[in-house]
Amino acid sequence: MIRVKVTGIERELAKAGKDTRAFANRSLRSRLFRVMGELKRVTPVDTGRARNSWLATQNKNEFEKTGSGGIPLGLMSNVSEDKIEQWYITNGVPYIKKLNEGSSKQAPARFIENTVLQNDFTIVGLTYVELGE
Repeated sequence: MIRVKVTGIERELAKAGKDTRAFANRSLRSRLFRVMGELKRVTPVDTGRARNSWLATQNKNEFEKTGSGGIPLGLMSNVSEDKIEQWYITNGVPYIKKLNEGSSKQAPARFIENTVLQNDFTIVGLTYVELGE
């Protein structure tokens, strides 16, 4: 018979926890890229301002009045191993609410909610903030 004592299990569990959180955050970011692309695709276009103003941010109060259409820098930063990240999808154009209510023939009413839900996200809250021009 042989008996082996194994030590260091706490360290291995801590490492597994970090790896799991990092994996979950990478997966979340991948899905965010997908939903952001889809939101841009389905957003009605006149000047392109609304389409280019989608932003994924970890700050729920961060908006852009007009966007560059590029990849949000927050999604390019290092992935957290310490906690599961929270992200917010925002659009800072003052008429996004009207577009989402169906004012354009290019997209049905509630296109934002439909797009987010079709991409396996749960909507915790949808808030319109009046930013002005």
